[in-house]
Amino acid sequence: MTSIPLIDAKDLLATLTRAPFARENWLYELNYDGYRCLARKVGRRVELISRQGNMMNPSFPDIVEAVSAVPGDFVWDAELTVDEMSGKSSFERLQLRAGTKVEMRVRAALREHPARLYVFDMLAAGARDLRALPLFARKEALRDSFENAHTLAYVTGVVGAGAWVFEQVEAHDFEGMVAKRLDAPYQRGRSNDWLKIKYASYSRPAALGWGRK
Repeated sequence: MTSIPLIDAKDLLATLTRAPFARENWLYELNYDGYRCLARKVGRRVELISRQGNMMNPSFPDIVEAVSAVPGDFVWDAELTVDEMSGKSSFERLQLRAGTKVEMRVRAALREHPARLYVFDMLAAGARDLRALPLFARKEALRDSFENAHTLAYVTGVVGAGAWVFEQVEAHDFEGMVAKRLDAPYQRGRSNDWLKIKYASYSRPAALGWGRK
């Protein structure tokens, strides 16, 4: 995979839109309240890279270990979270994990605040750059690349049913929903092929400020 350049986590950004909608040929995914990151694996080497370009490996060795066990070389686009027992993401607990870097304290934080990587896109597989492929083809490649586990989760999404997905956002207090065109490539910059709809009554109001992810 050395022929593929280091892919910037700022490459594809969603455009904020206020109202949920339902359209054919669009995939609707829950938006998790975490850190956007790239997971890059070459051999046994894994890099977890934040949108700011920071290496997050020291704080999240459990995620590094899980990604390292997946066969092959690849680059994933994902959301890193720490979840409550209910399955809802806790941004406060995630911040505690991210700020813990001393090895002994990391081991304790790992037990108290286990992390999870929600993987929603695959940008490279081996030496093949997948970014020019449509989203549905990248999702197929991603689905075949690993098995769901407690630490790694494949983000499925629902095709065409945007209104229903947003009802789930409201019912379960998620940050919002992301709508993506199934035939769109992965491209640089902010794109109208990815639209984010935030839940105005989300229980962590700070997440509703636009610009973090």
